[in-house]
Amino acid sequence: MEFDKLVDVYEELEKTASGNQMREILSDFFKKVPKEDIALVSYLTLGQIASEYESAVLGLAEKTVLKAISSAGGVSLKKVQEIMQKTGDVGLTAEKVLQKKPQTLIPLGKLTIQCLYDILHKIVTLSGTGSQDKKTQLLVSALQKASPQGAKYLTRIVLGTLRMGAGDMTVIDSLAIAFTGDKKNKEHLERAYNICPDVGVIAETLATHGLKGLEKIQVRVGRPIKMMLAQRVKEWEEVVKKIPGTLAAEGKYDGERVQAHKTTEGKVILFSRRLENITDQFPDLVEYMQKQINAKEFIIEAEILAIDKEGKHLPFQTLMQRRRKHDIEEYIKKIPVQAKVFEILYLNGKSFLNEPYKKRIDHIEKIVHKGKHCTTADRIITDNITKLKTFFGEMLEDKQEGIMIKSLEGTYQAGTRGWNWIKWKKDYSQDMIDTFDLVIIGAFYGRGKRHGTYGAFLCAVYNAKEDTFETVCKLGTGLTDDMLASLPIKLDAYKVKMKPGRVVAKKEMEADVWFTPQIVVEVLAAEITKSPFHTCASGLALRFPRFVRLRDDKKAEQATTSEEVQDMFEK
Repeated sequence: MEFDKLVDVYEELEKTASGNQMREILSDFFKKVPKEDIALVSYLTLGQIASEYESAVLGLAEKTVLKAISSAGGVSLKKVQEIMQKTGDVGLTAEKVLQKKPQTLIPLGKLTIQCLYDILHKIVTLSGTGSQDKKTQLLVSALQKASPQGAKYLTRIVLGTLRMGAGDMTVIDSLAIAFTGDKKNKEHLERAYNICPDVGVIAETLATHGLKGLEKIQVRVGRPIKMMLAQRVKEWEEVVKKIPGTLAAEGKYDGERVQAHKTTEGKVILFSRRLENITDQFPDLVEYMQKQINAKEFIIEAEILAIDKEGKHLPFQTLMQRRRKHDIEEYIKKIPVQAKVFEILYLNGKSFLNEPYKKRIDHIEKIVHKGKHCTTADRIITDNITKLKTFFGEMLEDKQEGIMIKSLEGTYQAGTRGWNWIKWKKDYSQDMIDTFDLVIIGAFYGRGKRHGTYGAFLCAVYNAKEDTFETVCKLGTGLTDDMLASLPIKLDAYKVKMKPGRVVAKKEMEADVWFTPQIVVEVLAAEITKSPFHTCASGLALRFPRFVRLRDDKKAEQATTSEEVQDMFEK
């Protein structure tokens, strides 16, 4: 398939402010895509060239892309930079420059999706001396074959700024409509996607083998599983109602959740909550797991905590200094870590997803040789509410967030927020009711002291059923001067001209600037109230929201859901 066919779809999506219309456009297009291209088209629709967990990093900076545009268009770099200053967008710059690109003696042919995919993957594999020049030449070869409109979107894909507004679930919905004729069948796609979070694999399997093919998708070591999530309650009594009898309680730690995979060859791979490969950032943890977990092959989950020399736990912000590309060895010494193993999903050729938690605990205890840097989660098993409260107090004394309460009979519900797990946090015992993970979807210009920057941000929750983002509050309190200076720079990469198609907002909440839903922030709030101005759960809002921290470890679709907010409001 020619890349320009997909470009036509991009042009339509860019003008669309409706999530349902986006699905119509995509499902109609997917029906026309050859089966051999459907996986590639699914990735490219999301502005990716592979699944996120594969870490296919192109490593091309804006300066390099402008140089490639200059070469492909036969225009001086200085002229390209002047156009860039006027447009403010690399894509629009590429489109303008390549409208008058020189004719070559030998026709280059049109850019196909497969050709583009091959070129971009060659760029990913290049490294070392002279690699940047080779990468530039490969990009030039793609741009020379592309149409001016194709160049606009190609350069945006390369720089990770495509911003079509489509998310994984938008693509999943559209595939369900295209290949089964009914959006309701998306539940079958979601079930497969939760244990194989790769839109390319889902698309190709569905197009080739139908819904029955999806049923055969199994857990695979080296490919992450979407992590299970916990419900929340407001009263201790609700815990006993939801999980009666004997239950397990574990520490809810102020760290970073990780899913660790060990292959039969002995290789350990670490995936973040966002399912990104973070192995290179924690080579020390890889070594600890290889030595202290006695299994040929496994998939486990743990919480990574920063610790001091005595082994005491340090705050999340300290741990975040380990999320870096450079000076890793220096920071291994500076900020040592500890992994608290709390879950096992796969062991020596067998999936444990459908095993009861009690059995999973037994296997965790058998395979983990406890030490300073790798141990099991703090845990009690009890049917006594007083002991549960005491354990909660102990976790707070250790500066942790609270506890996770788990059903001993519960299975692992991948990608689901089920009642097998309940979280109980310290915020519940204070005046503020809880923290919420919200997505920044817009901003309002500041006045007075905040003139020249953003004064407040429009935040949203995620409606998982509709794959939309619903407004829930304006956020301005708790933001330091440093944060007010750095957030706009971070958000600039996601700025769009109009309200994104998946955002549901009323006229009263018309932002000065709109952003594609990407950046997640943790927010503390005092109360949930009814609001005629917000769209969360048909009109709920957070009162007195206060910024707590950025949540770089979460994707927009992992934010607090509108259903959660509604449940809390009703309670």
